[in-house]
Amino acid sequence: MTATGTEFSGAPPSAHTGRATPGPYDAVPTPRGPSWWEFAACRTADADLFCVPDGVPLRRKRERERRAKAICATCPVRARCLDEALARDEQFGVWGGKDARERRELRRRLAS
Repeated sequence: MTATGTEFSGAPPSAHTGRATPGPYDAVPTPRGPSWWEFAACRTADADLFCVPDGVPLRRKRERERRAKAICATCPVRARCLDEALARDEQFGVWGGKDARERRELRRRLAS
């Protein structure tokens, strides 16, 4: 399932699972409403953890990326986030629990 910028909104509970509160995988495309990323564990985290600004020493950058990946590990939409980063060819930051180098390696593996 690859997200390509389409807005997603939780579907009525009866449409998918019958749960009282729709979850991120119950999303259906709509012109309005919450997007899948509103279910993301990182939505209230410091953005500098996920996309380290230029000039930060490498050791500090790796520590921030490690902290970002720990947040990603708990995220219910991690796969969707990674799909979006791969679809948009994100070159920077941590997306879906993977940094830019890890996403490049994953693209190479998927291409072969």
